[in-house]
Formats: sequence, C-alpha cells, structure tokens
Amino acid sequence: MPASFSEMGLSFLYPENWTLQTSETESAEGSGFMFDLPSGGFFSIERVDPDENPSSMIDQITQAFQEEYGETETEVLDENIEAMPGVKLAVDFRFYYLDLLVISRLMLIQVDEVSFALQFQAEIRDFEKNELVLTAILKQITVQE
Repeated sequence: MPASFSEMGLSFLYPENWTLQTSETESAEGSGFMFDLPSGGFFSIERVDPDENPSSMIDQITQAFQEEYGETETEVLDENIEAMPGVKLAVDFRFYYLDLLVISRLMLIQVDEVSFALQFQAEIRDFEKNELVLTAILKQITVQE
C-alpha cells in the first residue's frame, strides 16, 4: 500500500518502501523534505524563490557536483519535458561515484504560485527503475486544485 505525503501545499502518494526523513529542513526560502530510496538514491522537494535565476541555480549545482565528484555532464531535457507533467525546467547531471554512473535530475515546477525544486538522484539502474514512479508523483502534484 502506498504511503501519503501532504506538506507545503503538496499531496501525493509514494512507494511505502521510500523513507521520509523525519526532520524538516528550513532554508531562507522555505522548507524541504527528503525521501530515501531503499537502493540508496533519494528524492527531495524544496520550496525555492520564484525570482531565482534557473541558469544561476544550474551553474551552482554543476559546480558543486564538479567539486565533489570531478567531471560532470549536464543535459537540459528540452525535448523530454512533455513527458514530465508540470515541469518548467529539467536538467540531468551525470557523474561517476565509486565506479557507478549516477544521474541527478533537477526539476523546477510551480504549483499555485509557489515554486519548487525537485531532485531525484540514483545510480543509473535504480534511476531508470524508478523513473515511472517519479512521473506518477509529478502528475499527482501538478493535477492538484
């Protein structure tokens, strides 16, 4: 049976084997939550400043990945955006960690005038295995009234 999330004006079902971190993280722009996947990946949601420049955000994240993991490939998902309900911008970051290819997808969405950054990160096999779950969560979030 799926678990239910209802915080920050968002409501959606997610797999019961994902673990919601119990401590809410506060930032200057608002709050965020993180879900741990049983395979070691994660899915996070953060409220972001709607005036923040997306290009600047992508540059900062790319730099952070490069500092932490070395060479990082960045791909803006322009042509695949239609497959992600409600997503205004999606970027995949690819890097190697312990000889494993990791994908970290950053998605910017807006729900009822509130902007959110969603990040889904996992080793490539786990990423592909959970990509349909991510699409279902996006659909639930963006169809809300």
